[in-house]
Amino acid sequence: MIFDLRFCFLSIILIFGVYSNVSAKECDLLLFELSKNSQLTKIKETQGKQTTHFKSGSSTIMSVSCTSDKPSVAIIWDGPNPDDAFYDLVGTAGNLLTQRTAAEVEKYSKQCREDALKDNSEIATIEHKGLAIECQAFERDGGGTTVSVFAE
Repeated sequence: MIFDLRFCFLSIILIFGVYSNVSAKECDLLLFELSKNSQLTKIKETQGKQTTHFKSGSSTIMSVSCTSDKPSVAIIWDGPNPDDAFYDLVGTAGNLLTQRTAAEVEKYSKQCREDALKDNSEIATIEHKGLAIECQAFERDGGGTTVSVFAE
């Protein structure tokens, strides 16, 4: 399945809309920790590291945004059902952002995806203390899932 980059970048623009300064130290630390993950390959970085894109396998792209007061991530799966490696990546990134356990972030992201699949808008949000997850998931046209994780 060919990954539709238009979907990826449209999702990122919608999710990360407005620019304001994020703590450079906080973002640099997140990017450093993610760079240790041997499953991730950096594919693009905007000037000033406002947005950094990584690829993992053939179906997953992750974007790290440093354009708001705290870093956030969007992990995108191209296909009908994200695999365990996708959720592992969501959990790892969510743990680095929020200090919630990876298992909690994985659990809530799976719940968010299921909620999005049940909703006509294909969008859902889950919020817990210190954590917000926004999802888009659909089964039409081969399926796709976007899970965005934010520290609150």
